[in-house]
Amino acid sequence: MERIVLGYDGSPAAVSALNWTAARAGRRLAKVDVVLVSSPFATDRRPGLQSLGDAEEFLRARLPGLEVELHRLEGAVTESIATSAEDADLIVVGINPGHPIRAAAAGWTPLRLSARATPPVCMIPLGWIPANDPVTVGVASDDSSDGAVLFAADEAAQTSTGLRLVHSWLMPTPSFEDGTVIAAPPDAVIEDHRKILEHAVQRVAREHPTLSIRSELVRDSRSAALLRFDGRSSLIVVGSHRRGVLIGSLLGSVGQEIMWRAECPICIVPPRVARNPGSPGASSAALMDPAQ
Repeated sequence: MERIVLGYDGSPAAVSALNWTAARAGRRLAKVDVVLVSSPFATDRRPGLQSLGDAEEFLRARLPGLEVELHRLEGAVTESIATSAEDADLIVVGINPGHPIRAAAAGWTPLRLSARATPPVCMIPLGWIPANDPVTVGVASDDSSDGAVLFAADEAAQTSTGLRLVHSWLMPTPSFEDGTVIAAPPDAVIEDHRKILEHAVQRVAREHPTLSIRSELVRDSRSAALLRFDGRSSLIVVGSHRRGVLIGSLLGSVGQEIMWRAECPICIVPPRVARNPGSPGASSAALMDPAQ
């Protein structure tokens, strides 16, 4: 059974996260823990408790027989959710696309979670509606996307939408040796990246022989390459180096670059996720961005 922990505060983006979680729970045997993280200094708990009750009522009406539990946590959102989801397979965060400044003021909760939490973190945009488009996953040049590719393949198999693997490349910066410029031949660079993409396709095909798979080799930055398919994806999945918000800003983070620009859900998967969502004993979590 999949354990889903849903954080809900009743805001519009929370509603999107709730709907996404309900759709996901409807595809597999699941239990949902509805979690509210509030300030320990809050004097009136009634609005929060009402939000928890509303989420429970919606889930039971949408999925009769679904096991639902309510939890109220106090403290920092990132640490509270990450701790409660240590044995989970997924954390889902509702976000308001196009408002990174507001998110920064709230502490970049979604990105902090992706750097701190054990399971993958999915971010559901305000106004999300179901789509029958393929799941798109970014294939990195290193092993940081291995877990993301497996996660995306499982999602595509569960939803029967097909899988799109995207690998981007740019010509490397020429080096200098003894006053001579040394540049890699373009054909050799393209071939190296093509092999990376083909290896990922072959790996998925071995594990999901009936899955519809397409591949895209794109000459562009990693974030720009993925955003090309934003309007044609039901979900975009990327790997993570767990750099955190500050380091990600300095060194570049694909998730950080696309999360406020994409219109479809984004999922950031930590390196080498051991379990596939939906497997026996697996679980997932969902959270609402408190910045709304």
